[in-house]
Amino acid sequence: MQEERIQVLKMVEDGKITVDESIKLLEALRIGEPAADFEKKFNKFASDTKEFFKDIGKKVNELYKGAEPKIKEATKKVAAKTAEVADNISQSLNEKIKKADEECCAPCDAQEVPADNGPPPESPEGEIKN
Repeated sequence: MQEERIQVLKMVEDGKITVDESIKLLEALRIGEPAADFEKKFNKFASDTKEFFKDIGKKVNELYKGAEPKIKEATKKVAAKTAEVADNISQSLNEKIKKADEECCAPCDAQEVPADNGPPPESPEGEIKN
C-alpha cells in the first residue's frame, strides 16, 4: 500500500492529477487496507483451520488403529462368554427335563402294565366294543 501512495503523490507532483483527485485516491487506498488486512487474516485462519483438522484426522486414525485389535479381542471374549452361557443354559434345561421325566414317569413305571390280549371283541353288528 505504501508504494501506491507514493505513486499517487508523484502523479500530483507531475501534474497528472489534482490534489482533490489525489485525496480521493488516497482515501480509497486507506479504505482498501482493512479489506486486504482482513483477507490476509482470513486466509491465515483458513490455513490454520485446515492444518488443525488435518492433525485431528491423523490422531483419530491413529486412535482407531490402536483400538482395532482391542475391539477384536473384546469381541472374541464376548462371543466365547455368550457360547459358554448358552451351553450352561442348555445343560441346566436338559437336567431339569430329565429330572421332570424321572419324577413324572417313575410312578407309571412302578405299575404293572396289562398284557395285550389282542383286538377288542366285536359286537354282533360288527362294531368294536370298548
